[in-house]
Amino acid sequence: MSTNEAAWLLKPKGDLRVFPAAFPVPSQDEIVINNQAFAIQPLDATVLGEESIDVPYPAILGNGVAGIVEEAGGSVTKFKKGDRVISDTPSYQLKQTKYGGWQKYVVGREATTVHLAKHTTFDDAAVMPFALLTAVAALKLKLGMDKPGTLHSGKALIWSASGSVGGYAVQYAASVGYEVVTTASPRKFDYVRGLGANEVLDYNDDHIVLKLRDLGPYEFVMSASGDVKGANAISDILQPFGGEFASTHPKTEAMQLAPNVSLLYDLFSMATQKKENEGFTNWWYEDYLPLALAGGVKPTPLEKRSGGLYRVQEACDDILGGRNMSKIVLNPQASFL
Repeated sequence: MSTNEAAWLLKPKGDLRVFPAAFPVPSQDEIVINNQAFAIQPLDATVLGEESIDVPYPAILGNGVAGIVEEAGGSVTKFKKGDRVISDTPSYQLKQTKYGGWQKYVVGREATTVHLAKHTTFDDAAVMPFALLTAVAALKLKLGMDKPGTLHSGKALIWSASGSVGGYAVQYAASVGYEVVTTASPRKFDYVRGLGANEVLDYNDDHIVLKLRDLGPYEFVMSASGDVKGANAISDILQPFGGEFASTHPKTEAMQLAPNVSLLYDLFSMATQKKENEGFTNWWYEDYLPLALAGGVKPTPLEKRSGGLYRVQEACDDILGGRNMSKIVLNPQASFL
């Protein structure tokens, strides 16, 4: 039997330690994945560095992997040994180490796993699902935006569109037919336009609220950054009638929202792990995500780092310290040297 190894978190806010882990055993509806790539998400970094989600210790963090099926449970029908797949693992919901993405062999559920097209690299696959799901669940599941190809008219506002979530939100809204208005830093204007944005404005512009209000009204509004400045600006943009907007972070005391404005927040990246979202989940894994991974959606820029599991701590520190703008991807099979 192959041997397993993981980056272990032994205590809250501790440093990761790489040492052996039990070879995971799948349940009837699960698969074991030979993990070839995972992306470090901001959620992972905050769980590690700030204990934003309670986990039992020792823990293996990370909740999305791309790799090759090593073993399939008895009731699995969609996958077999050798298949190339991407899987959203329920590590932060079920809190069992076998689902943690920061290890060489990971257990995934058949229901939240999809096949990878031959031309899609493991690295590109690893960077997409988490942020893409955040964007699509916010727009479609929370705000009620329709499916791609329905060709609606109207406008959508995406605040802070140059990051991974914002970029995917732009692509999704444009695919549904909306004219997309966004904000970004000037050096990212061309990149965001290339994703499908019709208008891109500088969010540091002193007159940004007035300019965005003049470009409205908007049928859908989302803050992809979830920051205080963006929330307050959106509240002003929605005046005088008010409205609602989705945000990647919950409302805080520093946000001064008007009484007629509602901030809608959820852990959008975990939407497909909830039973009440079964219809959305089926559409996501059976229809939308496979097409997105096959080239229907442009993946966010990534940085591939060497060192495998031994570089996870450094990657998380860089994300929390704001020292990296691209999505960091690691191969857990790689050695330290």
